[in-house]
Amino acid sequence: MKRIALLLVLVTACKTVAVRDPAMTGAATPRATVDRFLAAARAQDMQALGADFGDAKGPMRDQNPRDVTEKRMIIMLQCLRHDKAVVGEPVRGEGGRQRFSVDFSQGANKATVLFTTIQGPSERWYVESFEIVALQNKGFCNKPGA
Repeated sequence: MKRIALLLVLVTACKTVAVRDPAMTGAATPRATVDRFLAAARAQDMQALGADFGDAKGPMRDQNPRDVTEKRMIIMLQCLRHDKAVVGEPVRGEGGRQRFSVDFSQGANKATVLFTTIQGPSERWYVESFEIVALQNKGFCNKPGA
């Protein structure tokens, strides 16, 4: 009887956790790649950010030297720090791109930034670009506490 009770406790305590496949880059939809990109930025996760930043050829991390990619990701992570990000509705862009306006807030700082997504290999979507200058101009790229 004790074994059955223990088994029930263990089964009840277990839950399924979605784990991101590190080999899978990009996302299935334009909105999902923006959401994942922002979540990676908020978590300050360079690997996850690199998995969703790319172009029609795939993730940039697979196209550029590692040191160049890492420096770029560090700058992006610093500028993309945020308390809240609200993603607007998509707007069609050139060449099948989808653009999203994102309202950021970080403490007293507020900025609206345009993100552009593009479809790459295996029908996966990537964040191709975002307006980092808008974040710089609004104080997002300053070091914490500066």
